[in-house]
Amino acid sequence: MAVVLAMLAAGVGNAGGEDFWGETGRDNVTLNGVEAGTFGAPTSSGGGHDKWVRHEICEGMKFTSAEIFEMAIPDCGPDSPAITPPVTCPANEAPLNPWWVNRFVGGAYRGWELASGYQCTTDLLLAQVAQAWATMPIAPNTYVVQPGDGYAVAELGVNLAVDTNPRTMNATLLGTPVIIRAIATQYTWTNTDGTTWSSANPGKPYEQGGTPFTFPLRPEHRTTFTLTTTWRGEFSINGGATWRDAPGTATTTSTSTTVHVYNPHAHRVDCDLDGNCVSGTPGAGNQKTLFDPDGDGIDNYLIPDSKIDAYLAAREAGATWTDTARKSIG
Repeated sequence: MAVVLAMLAAGVGNAGGEDFWGETGRDNVTLNGVEAGTFGAPTSSGGGHDKWVRHEICEGMKFTSAEIFEMAIPDCGPDSPAITPPVTCPANEAPLNPWWVNRFVGGAYRGWELASGYQCTTDLLLAQVAQAWATMPIAPNTYVVQPGDGYAVAELGVNLAVDTNPRTMNATLLGTPVIIRAIATQYTWTNTDGTTWSSANPGKPYEQGGTPFTFPLRPEHRTTFTLTTTWRGEFSINGGATWRDAPGTATTTSTSTTVHVYNPHAHRVDCDLDGNCVSGTPGAGNQKTLFDPDGDGIDNYLIPDSKIDAYLAAREAGATWTDTARKSIG
């Protein structure tokens, strides 16, 4: 008997609930494994033909955890009243009766045996929510990069603004409609310049007062930003009127984006961008610009990411770049 009471207090497995799950989950109604599993029975270790029922435990049941009732589970009555459940549930919530199972073994049913302990509805639902939240597919954040054409000036930087929309999922857990949602709590940025920073602030567009991330004054180069978001979970069983926390957190990694960083500096030139020169004669070739600082006629930020290092090395060496591949912007 001591073994059984320890099992009941621990709430082995799961249990169904009369008030919580409605007519088809009421006590003393025999269910098959699929039906019982829907109402929280611990059916994962059972066979497909097993029978399940919720039933109270009577004081007169002088059994060990291995005892089996071959014909039927005895009903409680004056001579053998129901025991007091060894669990304490929240106010206005009655403990759920244990599950019993009649296993189908070797072509025959072997009798009813205890399969779970008393358990509170709230505890059972929280366990199901935790499992659903842990496996919830969460769409990674999208974000805006300003300027948006793939380039930046080191001292002016780039502005990064993340979408703040919660992710939601509808589920039916133990017969109850539940809304689960993920809310972003922390944004961690890394870039290939070796910078990492975290913030609870998703950032804002420039027009809303956004503050840019600026770059060290180093030579022209390409850098890649990656965003990892941490999410907390909430759930509602009343259509979103009230929310409760789901246990644990989740993380997502968004699609990376590359930015070509320029570090322009002032210098004297003989010709303007239209080719008009101080000498009064037309200038030869392409003129140097912010986007084409080497004056080869190619806007450097349009070179594909996979080729940018080779391109910059070639221009540094004074070589002519003949590859026609360019990034598609916009």
